[in-house]
Formats: sequence, C-alpha cells, structure tokens
Amino acid sequence: MVNLPESSPAVSAARSWAGTPLRAFRGACAGWRAGNQRALLLMVASLTIAFLSWQFLSTFVVNPFLIPPPVEVIRTAIPMLVSGEILADVSISMVRVLVGFVVGSAVGIVMGVLLGRIRLLHELLDPVIELLRYLSPTAMIPIAVIWFGIGEMSKYFLIFWGTFFIVVINTVAGVWRAPIARQRAAECLGANRLQIFVLVVIPSAVPYIVTGMRVAMASSFMSIIPAEILAADSGIGYLLQKSSMLLQTNRIFVALLTICILGFVVDRIFRLIVDRVLVRYMSFVSVT
Repeated sequence: MVNLPESSPAVSAARSWAGTPLRAFRGACAGWRAGNQRALLLMVASLTIAFLSWQFLSTFVVNPFLIPPPVEVIRTAIPMLVSGEILADVSISMVRVLVGFVVGSAVGIVMGVLLGRIRLLHELLDPVIELLRYLSPTAMIPIAVIWFGIGEMSKYFLIFWGTFFIVVINTVAGVWRAPIARQRAAECLGANRLQIFVLVVIPSAVPYIVTGMRVAMASSFMSIIPAEILAADSGIGYLLQKSSMLLQTNRIFVALLTICILGFVVDRIFRLIVDRVLVRYMSFVSVT
C-alpha cells in the first residue's frame, strides 16, 4: 500500500472528483430555491398591484356601491367566516365540483384513449362529440333540471358535461401524437401491441391529458355557479343569487373572491401533485 502525501496532485484530484456530485447537488438545490423565491416574489407583487388598483378604482373612479373596495370586502368576509356561513357554502360547492370533475375526467380519459386507438370508433363517434361539445353547461341547465330535478345529481351532471368533452379531445390528441419512433423502437425490441400501448402511447399522452384536466377544472368551477344560481338552495352560486336579490354587492364580491381563491388554490394543488407524481411523464416530448 502506497501512502501519498496530502498535498500530492493525485490526492487533490481525487478529492475534487469526489466532491463534484455534492457540489452539483447543492447547485441544483440553490437554483431550485432561487427560482421558487423569484416566482413567489413575482406572484406577491402581481397580487399586490391588483389589490391596490382595485382599491384605487373603487375609491376614486367608480361608485363604491357598485364595486366595493377590497378592504370592505374583507371586512364583510370576516363575520361570514366566523359564523361558518361561507365555509358551509364552499364545502357544498367543492364536493359537487370534485364529484363531477373526477367522473368526467375518468370517463373522458377512457373514451379518449379508445377513440385515439380505434379508428372506426373515432369515425363513428367523433361527429356526435363535435356536435354536443358546443352545448355549454349553462345551456343544459333546463334539461338537467327536468331529467334529474334540483337535487345533487343535476349539479354533478352539469359539471360532468363541462369536463368530459375537454378531457376527451385532449386525450385523443395525446394518443395520436405518441412518437412513431418510440413505437417502432419498442416493436424492434420485441414489445407486443399491448406493451407498446401501455409503455409508450399512454405515457406520451399524459401531458395532453393533464392539460385537458386543468382546463376542465376551470370549466367545472364555471359550470357549478350558474347551476347553483338557477337550481339550488346552497353553495356559492346560491350565495351569489341571494345577495344579488338583496343588492348586497359587498357579499357578492365576497362570493366572487371566494371562487377566484378556490380555483387558484385547487389549480396549484393539482400542479403540485402532477409535478410530484407524473414528473417523468411530463418530460415526454412528442416528436413524430
């Protein structure tokens, strides 16, 4: 065994090489933290500017009764939070959104995969889907009330309607854009059609499916409000309707701000889950 002096070039090089992965990891972590801090600061700055602009407009430009200032909206929201009124409406609306969104997304993904892989099925059903998808959930409210009444099933149906078509169209696009080169490579390696479908086509379609689900989530929130306004006795939409009948613009803006915050938070949670669980699939680049 040869003992090298601590100052020898070989020892210095070995130490430098051994520390390279650690330095790279620390650099990556520092870059990630810096990027997150910058995004957080920009978000806070954006919301602060919007808040101050709202305060200025409602104080000096327009009638405060028509557009209450944010300070007044917050002052109105505090008793509603303390009493649990707004929390009860939020929980009811969120359950409706969650049920309709999950069912609509699941059915849309399955249908989209089938339409993307079975050409005959696509040619048969695509014209029907293209016709029906232009019917908005708001337009379907009268028939939904006739079919299901004013109970929960009509709300689930309307959110399902607003979710299904967006997800199915994005899923079909993702399945169609699965890279041919990857499919050919898997086939050359001995994969059968089922393995190619599961290991190549579906992962390549994940970014399209996730994008469709994010858009459909926004559609779900936009669908539940008119449904609750016209055919419900609870929920955020019902709170809007009740406040408008009493000309309580401050409570109306509390409900509107609640919808915005809920949508923002749910979208961020959805993106966080996708980044943690589906990160390997979101990096797929569909190159044909």
